[in-house]
Amino acid sequence: MSIALPAAIGKYSVERVLGRGASSTVYLGYDRFNSRPVAIKQIHAHLLQNVQEAARYRRRLRNEAAMAGQLDHPCVVRLLDADEDADPPYLVLEFVDGQPLADFTEGDKLLPVAQVLDVAFKVCSALEHAHQHGLVHRDIKPANIILQEGGGVKVTDFGTALSSRTDVTQLAGLVGSPSYMCPEQVSEQVCTHRSDMFSLGIVLYQLLTGRNPFEGDTDFTTMFKISTEMPVPPSLLRPELPPSANQAVMRALAKDPMERYADWSDFADALLDASKVLPRRRTQDRQGEHFAQMRSLPFFGEFHDSAVWEALRLGTMLHFGLGDVLMREDSKGNSFYVILEGHVAVRRAGIQLSVLGPGVTLGEMAYLRAEKPVRTATAVAASDVLVLEIRNDALHEASEGLRTRFDRAFIKLLVNRLIATNEQVGH
Repeated sequence: MSIALPAAIGKYSVERVLGRGASSTVYLGYDRFNSRPVAIKQIHAHLLQNVQEAARYRRRLRNEAAMAGQLDHPCVVRLLDADEDADPPYLVLEFVDGQPLADFTEGDKLLPVAQVLDVAFKVCSALEHAHQHGLVHRDIKPANIILQEGGGVKVTDFGTALSSRTDVTQLAGLVGSPSYMCPEQVSEQVCTHRSDMFSLGIVLYQLLTGRNPFEGDTDFTTMFKISTEMPVPPSLLRPELPPSANQAVMRALAKDPMERYADWSDFADALLDASKVLPRRRTQDRQGEHFAQMRSLPFFGEFHDSAVWEALRLGTMLHFGLGDVLMREDSKGNSFYVILEGHVAVRRAGIQLSVLGPGVTLGEMAYLRAEKPVRTATAVAASDVLVLEIRNDALHEASEGLRTRFDRAFIKLLVNRLIATNEQVGH
């Protein structure tokens, strides 16, 4: 059915159609007040002609607004605005320039294994954040996960989400997409975060093999397989998969929810372990691993997950070999480093002052003393070293929350160094 392109929806101008589904159309719009592109999700007008159906669709949109509005995570599409009373009603979402994972589920379009595992790790992080807010997505599928060019991932469409912490009337009964349901959804039992794990397991299996493990000729056949059949390990269809990847996928697909991972962090750690044994991984496919490294360091102890992801996106990973110079004293400093792996010797006037290891920063004085950004020491790799480099000007333009956390971490680091120096002088 041909639908005329509206000139505007609410206060947003409309530029083109991004996609159409059974219940809504998503438009690329423009927010003139904030000077940014947006995605506008509008319910099809013809679905609102029946009073009961109209109430159902408006309730689903209201549900999505209520659920998505609680979340603030770099791997979740942000809700910007909503008008459930408009005719037709609509949501305004963060515009994400990328492709749905549905584009990478066929045999000739599969992503590298390392990238698939990294994508799944980020989805785990997003759904862990949702779980912390009492939310179960209930419709995890390739079409609802967007992959950005630089490796970023966004989970979208909380229209069928279930919340344990809201008075909003929620959708009951058989909800979600049959091909990605879990056994408890099929039998209309209570869904938990482990239900989303099963759905993500199906997505992961399909991204790795090009096959949905439960696909049937009809929805009934598919749901019967979900309830009764255990698929073959994905490595049978893609032999280069490491055994640890097999184990992660198959555990997520356990029929009994209690046999799946207890927490999202456990699932994420299993994916990380599988990824580490893969050879020749690109930097963008190691973002999950780097996130886990950063989160484990005391320096980032007061950073919540969203701030760690923001810092990771803000910086650049750099490798240095034994003897390489990271910075020279008296040179201009326009960035600082956070050591993730290895050790770095710090020297001044040719005299070695200390050896620094993971979780310590280098060159932060050039950021803290913006009026005089000069290196005060020379840093040389004492082993193979991996650092996150963050430009001073980039951090100045980052969110206020991230700047505040870095300032606190720097102050804590400097105080500890001062205490250590005083103890040395005392001895």
